[in-house]
Amino acid sequence: MKIKQISILKQFHCTGAACPSNCCRGWKIPIDDAAYEKYITEKGFFGFLLRCFLVKKEELTSFRCSKHQYRCPFWGLDRLCTLQKNHGTDYMPRVCVEFPRQLSNFGTFCEETLYLACHEAARLFLDQARAGIPFTFEEKTGTAGYEENTTNDDLDFLNYLLKSRDELITMLTDGCGLTANLLTYAKDAQEKCLSYGAVNTGINLGSEQFPLPSPFDYFSAEGKPFTVNASTMYTLFFKGFYHPSLKHSSPVLYKLCQKYIREFYTLTKANPAQADKKLNALYNLTYEYVPDFDALMTSYYIYYLQKNFLDIYEDYCFVKHILCGMAQAQMLGLFIALYCKDRRGKKKGPLPTDELALILAVYERRAPQIEDALKEIIVSLPLSC
Repeated sequence: MKIKQISILKQFHCTGAACPSNCCRGWKIPIDDAAYEKYITEKGFFGFLLRCFLVKKEELTSFRCSKHQYRCPFWGLDRLCTLQKNHGTDYMPRVCVEFPRQLSNFGTFCEETLYLACHEAARLFLDQARAGIPFTFEEKTGTAGYEENTTNDDLDFLNYLLKSRDELITMLTDGCGLTANLLTYAKDAQEKCLSYGAVNTGINLGSEQFPLPSPFDYFSAEGKPFTVNASTMYTLFFKGFYHPSLKHSSPVLYKLCQKYIREFYTLTKANPAQADKKLNALYNLTYEYVPDFDALMTSYYIYYLQKNFLDIYEDYCFVKHILCGMAQAQMLGLFIALYCKDRRGKKKGPLPTDELALILAVYERRAPQIEDALKEIIVSLPLSC
């Protein structure tokens, strides 16, 4: 099978105890079926200990974490995994072995990328983006050690998505930027899918008989920039992203969230126009500490497309996935801006990559929750998804 690996994957090595945002804390650790079966049949005191730390609720089995902090019970005082140290990787849950690798098996090929929720992965991403090196897939042949994770068998549609992703990346690289044209393309492509009735009939989307639009048809270096106003940001923040538990699970992110609430909570409800001006001024401040901010946001969205665009193969929701990446980029910019404002008067000079990587990593752990708020935003568009 052809296996495509993102260009920073081979450079990744876990930094272990030196990681400033350890993946053993901040979220629940899900237990896969294979690990669960091993844990419940393990003998002796070790088996008893494993079973004491298991909790099963509905369809999710996880380790019983410390209250509020979502800290893995096997995370040692030396900031290392005691399961791995004492019993090897065979006793670790699959998610712990794979993270931060994102492994996608499409049946005819695989793609392997890195979640930026890992500090080291975020640092590698920033180093390559700031060096102006494109993110590409390096191909090799081999056997996938993980199962196929798609139910779609429309290869014409999959090939169309691969080609469209390349075209979108070319547009962004050539200076299109995050413009409203991207969303127009998404709406048109989705409407075309719905008009063919592909979801129900299983026709071959993207074939000559059922053509779909090319992103190149929407290219414009002078397209209207896509921006999230203060009211929309308020919806993204409170309807999906923010939760009080961040105070314990992610103190760094919680501190930035509190800054946003102090700056914009009351103002956005009382005077949206004034909130828009304040938000724009905050973004402009960022260039003082992150001169390459625009280029970084473009690189972030390109990487998002490489990691997430093929999700459309499952649900046909072009609008949701294109918009989600754009919204995530806008909110990431907000947190970078808030961090820079807090830094003003304390430190001078550009924001170090390690600090920026920490912001990116803690943000990425929560960023997928933005999707919950997209439903309210998409309602205002002339297409539901």
